[in-house]
Amino acid sequence: MQESRVLSLLKDLVATNSENPPGREDSVAKVLRDHMEANGIACISVGSSKRPNLIFSSHEGQRGTLVMHGHMDTVPIGKLTDWSYDPFGSEIIDGHLYGRGACDMKGPVAALVETLILYAEEKHREPLLILATSDEESGCSGAEEVARSGKLAGVKYGVCAEPTDLQVLVGEKGMFWFKVIATGKSAHGSRPLEGINAIEACMEAIKTIASAPFPHDEDVLLGEPTLNVGMIQGGIKINVVPATCEAQLDMRTVKGQSPESLTTQMNDRLESAGLSDKIRIEYIHGKPSVSTPQESEIVQIVVEEVQRVTGIRPALSSATYGTDCSVLQPKLGIINVICGPGSIEQAHQPNEFIRLNQLHQSIEVYLEIARRFDRKRFS
Repeated sequence: MQESRVLSLLKDLVATNSENPPGREDSVAKVLRDHMEANGIACISVGSSKRPNLIFSSHEGQRGTLVMHGHMDTVPIGKLTDWSYDPFGSEIIDGHLYGRGACDMKGPVAALVETLILYAEEKHREPLLILATSDEESGCSGAEEVARSGKLAGVKYGVCAEPTDLQVLVGEKGMFWFKVIATGKSAHGSRPLEGINAIEACMEAIKTIASAPFPHDEDVLLGEPTLNVGMIQGGIKINVVPATCEAQLDMRTVKGQSPESLTTQMNDRLESAGLSDKIRIEYIHGKPSVSTPQESEIVQIVVEEVQRVTGIRPALSSATYGTDCSVLQPKLGIINVICGPGSIEQAHQPNEFIRLNQLHQSIEVYLEIARRFDRKRFS
């Protein structure tokens, strides 16, 4: 491992703004392509030139059993005054590198890149793929493009390098984003009985929807589904009875739940509460929950390598947040494990950081995982 090479790439990635929205992944993609080409590794680009998805192979044009993947976009930095460090400056304090995307997930992507360079230099026979996607933070549309392209057809296993503190996650909750739209009747605020208050109807509908858990399959690792009211907007003026109100809700789903079944169940509750004439449910976005069997080969290999490098056997758990696995697993059949350097507690936060010693450990873990798949096929 060339620590200076990894650090140089990470600093270049952090310095390159890829906040999403609006999404500026083309500049990050150029940094990655230039770095890889300088080390003799070519790239396949999938999608638009402004928001590309990059596939690198240790064996140009060939696919193997394993893909390791991460995303190039970041969330916005938010208010600059909340940061003690330059969000694009990669300042290093006490072994921590600070910056937007340091752990989510330009640090992990830099680790994957170094892994591929080292693996290619070792001249293995089994191809190793690295995938870097666009638009993961706003719905995984980049992974969707890659799935449609067929460029990963036949790949069996995946390691998603999202920050987990090198813990091993074997699944993630699904997502169901939806609107609760209320329609009322406007009236003068001094005569509210002459109108129908859409804000009150919307609030009542939300309480009705959330009044009891929705049916689901029990899963110890995935846990229980959750529901959050993220946005609400209604009315035009304080002295007018509001005729419209719209709330946007974020439900994290588990096995046995789908947007279609949940929408039906929500509408049944609204009808029973006498609200169906005022309220409608509108789908925004959704992804299924995914899980990998604990006895799967990829799980066992990743657990063993993390333990070998860190000296601690990781406990298995699952992610409450979404990743590209929610596309690659159901649409391509790629069996994924989520394991990466950095803490999810730092993701999306001011003063985001990654511990450089853990970054280096992750490269050791990833490289030995790839070597084991090569040995398995050609031993």
